[in-house]
Amino acid sequence: MVVSMKIKKLLNLIHAYMDLLLAREKPCAFPVELSLGTTSFCNLKCIHCPREGSDGNLVPFDEHLDMDYFREFQPYLERAKDIYLYGLGEPMIDNRYFEKVRYVASFGGNVGLSSNGTLLDEKRCREVVLSGIKGIGISLDASSEEVFRIVRPPGGLPKIIENIKRLESIKKEYNSVTPIVKLSFGIMRQNLHDLPFFPDVAEELHCNEIIVHPIVYMSEKMKRDSEVDRDQLTQVVEETREKTEAKGIIFSYWDLDPMTFLKSLDYAKTIQQNHVGWVEQSETHHDVTEKQKKTKKSYFCFFLWRNAMVQGKGEVFPCCYITNMRVGKIQNGNLRELRGRPLMASLRKDLFEGNPPAPCAKCPQLQPFDRWTILKSAIKEMYHFL
Repeated sequence: MVVSMKIKKLLNLIHAYMDLLLAREKPCAFPVELSLGTTSFCNLKCIHCPREGSDGNLVPFDEHLDMDYFREFQPYLERAKDIYLYGLGEPMIDNRYFEKVRYVASFGGNVGLSSNGTLLDEKRCREVVLSGIKGIGISLDASSEEVFRIVRPPGGLPKIIENIKRLESIKKEYNSVTPIVKLSFGIMRQNLHDLPFFPDVAEELHCNEIIVHPIVYMSEKMKRDSEVDRDQLTQVVEETREKTEAKGIIFSYWDLDPMTFLKSLDYAKTIQQNHVGWVEQSETHHDVTEKQKKTKKSYFCFFLWRNAMVQGKGEVFPCCYITNMRVGKIQNGNLRELRGRPLMASLRKDLFEGNPPAPCAKCPQLQPFDRWTILKSAIKEMYHFL
């Protein structure tokens, strides 16, 4: 059983790389990665979360998903290499969350979790270690309780710090290296001054990696309230990078474009104004000559290529940043068909032809389309998988 699933995953990975190498607008492979929401309830009111206000986010709020829903994903879980089991909410609010984790992990994929860390009591910490979760990202967005209360009301950073220490202690008790814990910090005007102290938090928690990134504005109001001066941001990020690396901690910076979501609103309006449907969009979105195609730099999106983002009760979105447009809803196991629909095919085509749409142009998921580099990545990934 285990061997057969590994073979399925390997064959699907090969098919996925063939999709990319052949620049297929409609992939034949199953998703290599699945992003599956489990609940969209939350116990915090983070000021940068779409739950607290957005100009068009369509990801459903306040839904619990039962086990029968997850069983429908069996064909995809058998082939997916990585599964991210969270969405627009705090996963551990769901009383059956770890039942879902164990079910998903039983198919041999790497299960990842993102949490705010508030509910990591002893019982849940043991479940995190024993249920098969390989990695957990804990979003803090602050180094002090004073700032934490502002960006993540109603606060409670000291308790979260103790929870993370408890998790690390229980990992040692079971002599387990997993889950690997990473701390994240979303930058906004309200917390920029607190960023240089974040490496101290990571050091206290014996965490070997921090992830730092600008927040994505979900509304014009959020932009007005939280926008950061770019030069100041660069200076503080570099200061934090130097301090982090001096402590021997990995510093990962995701250079997100804070305007990605707002640009996706304009992108959707352009499509609606110029085209009757997605078929016309995918065929005529850009009037590009063959000569122009040859001179433009080609790209691909890591997410569009290998991931499927499914939130709510089977609602599929292009990615985690473009959440104002639905691709469709899963019915009768049609996820592969949804990934090939005109919206998705059009986005891939635009990238392959060197015409990244505005929401994609500055995204860190955007990669140069170089077949030799892709082939080397394929060999490396398959070697490590085996």
